[in-house]
Amino acid sequence: MNDDRGSGTLLGMLMALVLAVSGTVCWALVAMATAGQRAAVSADLAGLAAAQSGCEAAAAVASANAARLDRCALEDGDASVVVSVDAPTMLGPLGVTLPRPSASARAGPR
Repeated sequence: MNDDRGSGTLLGMLMALVLAVSGTVCWALVAMATAGQRAAVSADLAGLAAAQSGCEAAAAVASANAARLDRCALEDGDASVVVSVDAPTMLGPLGVTLPRPSASARAGPR
């Protein structure tokens, strides 16, 4: 008699598990890269708004882009801002917390 009965099923289940885990890791990497790009675009727009109209305008622009203005400084007509966006939350039920992506930008008349 052959003792290999069921080994194909076990191997198939193991391959499905590896595929699911690697797909989830790839999704998290792509989601973080996308969130980082959103933060960079929001920082650029908020920096331009701060240079033209001040930090209150920068906060409004950041909020309109689903971001949070963390820091805003005006110095000699130059604006410097730091903006952050929410991290993807799909991995929350697994107990994995992703860092909050942030970006900085400067804008001014020069």
